[in-house]
Amino acid sequence: MHITHFLKSPGCRRLANFLLLAMVWSLAPMVLAQDNPAPAATLGVGEMFMQAHIVVKAVMIFLALLSLLTWTALVEKLLMFGRARNANARFLEEFRRGAQGHDLPGGNDASAMGRMWLAARDEIDQFRKTHNTMPSPHQADRLLQRLALSAGIVQERELSRLSSMMGVLATIGSTSPFIGLFGTVWGILNSFAHIAVSKSTNLAVVAPGIAEALLATAIGLFAAIPAVMIYNKFVRDINGFVGALDNFSAEMIAVVSRKFDAAG
Repeated sequence: MHITHFLKSPGCRRLANFLLLAMVWSLAPMVLAQDNPAPAATLGVGEMFMQAHIVVKAVMIFLALLSLLTWTALVEKLLMFGRARNANARFLEEFRRGAQGHDLPGGNDASAMGRMWLAARDEIDQFRKTHNTMPSPHQADRLLQRLALSAGIVQERELSRLSSMMGVLATIGSTSPFIGLFGTVWGILNSFAHIAVSKSTNLAVVAPGIAEALLATAIGLFAAIPAVMIYNKFVRDINGFVGALDNFSAEMIAVVSRKFDAAG
């Protein structure tokens, strides 16, 4: 009777309500944690590299070296073209100033145009030593042809010098994506091997390996894209430089021809 009376009493009901609220309050954090799981820790590039397979690491290091070579070539060739353009501009100004006189302009080997002119002057000096007179019209035509050939040989040497590292840039630009793809394929194969060993297709098992594999592709593109852009830039620069040398060669022949006509 006393127990039944106690269970039906208001005090027992208040105690039951308090215990129910306490239980709900204690379980609420666990329920919220299941509904809103904590964000997973993300792997940085360094962590992905350190956890990658040795083959994938080797691919990444090789691609990083290729990228370093690309930027080194960029700096080297920018300096090379800058010096070559400035030297040509200075010589061309001196050449045109000297061409206004009665004798042939002087020359120097500090620029590509200067070396072309020195080669042409050598041909003229050899003719003067041999014949000790000004060339006849027929001789002048043949001499001018030799001048053009001599200048052309110098121009080809300059083109070869300016084209240094271009083959390397083209190779890096064309092969880096495939090298990165090789690392990606190897990383994915390694991920499948982990799945077979762990006998689990849980994303937590697969994701790190796939992330490492895709990092190899990203590094491959990072190496290839600048290499292609730098290669195309210097192709345009070389074409412009060769065009300037062609124009100077024609101007040089015209100056020599006028000097021969004036002397004749």
